[in-house]
Parts: sequence; structure tokens; C-alpha cells
Amino acid sequence: MTSAHRPDILDTFLHVRTRLSVVIYRRVRCSATTADLLQDTFLRFWERRSLLKEVADLAGYFMTTGRNLALDYQRRKRIAPFVNGIDGLEAVADPSPSAEQVAIGINELRRISAIIDGMPPRARQVFLMSRIDGLTYAEIGTRLGISPKTVFSHMVVALERLRSAMLTDE
Repeated sequence: MTSAHRPDILDTFLHVRTRLSVVIYRRVRCSATTADLLQDTFLRFWERRSLLKEVADLAGYFMTTGRNLALDYQRRKRIAPFVNGIDGLEAVADPSPSAEQVAIGINELRRISAIIDGMPPRARQVFLMSRIDGLTYAEIGTRLGISPKTVFSHMVVALERLRSAMLTDE
């Protein structure tokens, strides 16, 4: 057991392999994936064999490692589903916007900014405090010295102006 090569690693793996493959297969439900995860389990041990000198229950350690690899595989499969073959890759969306989308976005921002600039001053102020600063109507009312109901009325004016301007520009 003091040998750096630990010949009992292979013996232990061969002893628990059938039981470990059943545990892994129950998780992944695929024979090929089970075989891959079994091999990964053994390789993890083999690459770290010099660190395993103090492990008393090597069989239990194999079982735990194999089970954890199967759980990791399931997690990865749920988070990032595998795209089958190169034909499916065109369906994977590029998250960065195209130059055309950026230009459209800039134009929309300019348009909305112009609409907001054209609102009555108090309605614009209430709108910005609500939508940009994230304040509640009560907080806006306190800051501006008006009632929450008046804040609501200014917000109605602002939103109506925004809606009508957006509909007429389309």
C-alpha cells in the first residue's frame, strides 16, 4: 500500500466495476456514456494514484467518484444540451447583436429619448424617477412634495404620450 503505483487500484476497480456501472447507468441511461464515465473514474484515480496512499476504503471512493461524475454529467446535460452533429450548429444563436441590430437599437433609443424630452416637465421627471431610478409613487411624491395620486396622474400622462408617439412613428 505504500507503493506509488498502488497495484490495488486496478484490482479494486475491476472488483467494483460492475456495481459502479449499474449505479452510473441508472443516472445517465446510456451505455456509451456509462462506459465513458467508468473510464473517466478510473483515469481520475490513476492520474492521482500517489495521492491515494492514505485512502482506507478505495472501493467506496471509486463508487462515490463514479456517482459524482454521473451527477456532473447530468447537470451539464441539463444546462448546456449537446447539439447533435455539425448540421445542428446553425441553430445555435450568436448572443451578440449584429451591426444592423445595433443600429436599429441606437435609433430606437434616440426616438424614445426624443419622446421623453417632449413630455411635460413634471411628467418627464416622474417618469424618469419611476422607470430609471426605480422609485415607488410614494417615494416620488415625498421627494417632489406631491401626493402619490398626483404622481400616478403624471405617470399616466407620460405613458400615454410615450404610447401614442410609439404608435404613430411605426
